[in-house]
Amino acid sequence: MNNFDEYLMNYVASFKDNLIKEAMIYSLDGGKRFRPNVLFSIIKGCGLEENDAYPAALAIEFIQSYSLIHDDLPGMDNDDYRRGKLSCHKRFGEDIAILTGDALLTHAFECISNSNYDDKLKVNLINILVKYAGLEGMIYGQLLDVTANTNINKEQLFEIHDNKTGGLFKYACLAAMYIASSKLDIEIDYNYYEALGSKMGIIFQSQDDLFDIIKTENETGKSNSDSRNQKITALSFMSVDELKEHIDFLFKDIKNYLSKANFDTKYLLEILERMQNR
Repeated sequence: MNNFDEYLMNYVASFKDNLIKEAMIYSLDGGKRFRPNVLFSIIKGCGLEENDAYPAALAIEFIQSYSLIHDDLPGMDNDDYRRGKLSCHKRFGEDIAILTGDALLTHAFECISNSNYDDKLKVNLINILVKYAGLEGMIYGQLLDVTANTNINKEQLFEIHDNKTGGLFKYACLAAMYIASSKLDIEIDYNYYEALGSKMGIIFQSQDDLFDIIKTENETGKSNSDSRNQKITALSFMSVDELKEHIDFLFKDIKNYLSKANFDTKYLLEILERMQNR
């Protein structure tokens, strides 16, 4: 267990013992922590310590895990497996799964409000978390996803992915810069870091669309339900080989984009290498 995982589990351990706490621990265990690691990589690139970002990263992981619990429900994607084990509702029942997601969402804001950040930073972090996890980000993308029909075009699919998947990556990038600017003389180029998160989200989702076809459920650790649910994905518009080429292009594009960053990008490039090889 790394330091952030220990911090995460200690935080959850402080809650009163009950079935929802058990389901929270179950659902949080086994995550790859891509979004927190994006946040950490930028923080370290600014010369700060990783643990300076733990409260904001914990909020991301709570929101991410709640969204997966709700995505897996029968009323959404109806998936039986997540992170290599039974999804929350298959393990604990739909009622407990819904409440567990609700609890993670609610306590995500507490992670920030109870931190030792100054008040201005807390407000900024909470505001952008609401924006990118809510109706200007992830929730909006989920709405577009569940109401989409088979006639959507590539631009509409991009809008779904840019919000549903890109939302929390945007938050990770911007949260890093808000934290860094509260401690250092660093200017926040809001548009640059929002676009950086967007690029990371699109790469991540494009890979997921590919993996749902070329990898087994055993390899992905989750139910590959897009085909079963007849969802429109990147592979609705291109072949497997074309998508692989497109993903290679996206990685080249983001690496070129990082040449304009105002922080040391070596840690984020390491994350991108891990993503490229996952």
